[in-house]
Amino acid sequence: MSEGWWHIQGSNCKTIIQGPLQSRYYYLYAEDATRGGRWSGPVQMCVSDKEFKISGVNDCFARGFQRAGFQEYDTGEQENWMVQLTDGQTAEGASMTGASGQ
Repeated sequence: MSEGWWHIQGSNCKTIIQGPLQSRYYYLYAEDATRGGRWSGPVQMCVSDKEFKISGVNDCFARGFQRAGFQEYDTGEQENWMVQLTDGQTAEGASMTGASGQ
């Protein structure tokens, strides 16, 4: 399942997934809508221009979607996880912090 978009102002923090994480692996693709730039990776998934929730990663174009490269994050089965996106870095170089739930 791929899902998006969330609008987050620069220098802010936002919780995207509420409650404890349910999977070990999560994937991230982000764009800076104001200044340009993106954080991406090698895992191809379907996306749309508008808010979306898409099942499956195959036949994106045939189903009317685009493809984007997502970065995989191994949360080590932590209950929560934070990714910090910084200027001039791709997702591979982003600062990441994992922490146990409370």
